[in-house]
Amino acid sequence: MASSAPTPPATGFQAEGRCGYYVEKKKRFCRLVVAAGKRFCGEHAGAAEEENTRKRILCPLDPKHTVYEDQLAKHLKKCNSREKPKPDFFIQDINAGLTDETEVPEQLVPISSLSEEQLENLIKKLRKASEGLSFTLKDQIMSHPALHDALNDPKNGDSATKHLKQQMLKKFTSS
Repeated sequence: MASSAPTPPATGFQAEGRCGYYVEKKKRFCRLVVAAGKRFCGEHAGAAEEENTRKRILCPLDPKHTVYEDQLAKHLKKCNSREKPKPDFFIQDINAGLTDETEVPEQLVPISSLSEEQLENLIKKLRKASEGLSFTLKDQIMSHPALHDALNDPKNGDSATKHLKQQMLKKFTSS
């Protein structure tokens, strides 16, 4: 709020239905719409003599706007700057990684730091753990009729054809 509604220069004039507060810094009237029967918008209502009984304060959630002190509780419930409820699947900092880069959990050790004997023991443990599993990986070329039309389209260049083929090639595990 630059000043208290001084008389504007002859070059500017107040638009009908707009705030009567003259913003000295911008050399024009405030352009906010006013309520029926009011002279000033909510931001500049303090400049009006008839509304001096109600005090406006900065919004605690966003100090870029003000609210009437007696309506603060109501405003805080509907302010666009309030924290919105997080969806059920949201987990704070799930992908943040380690909080301190120098902190390394004791269970995680780089494979390169293992001795030859420790590495051999690890390989034995992995082989033993995977003994009962009967998974074999097979390469399968999957296709879909929708892609055949696009692959045979002469308008598609080499790059588009390459990407379409990549979309068709998938590796699936089967038992």
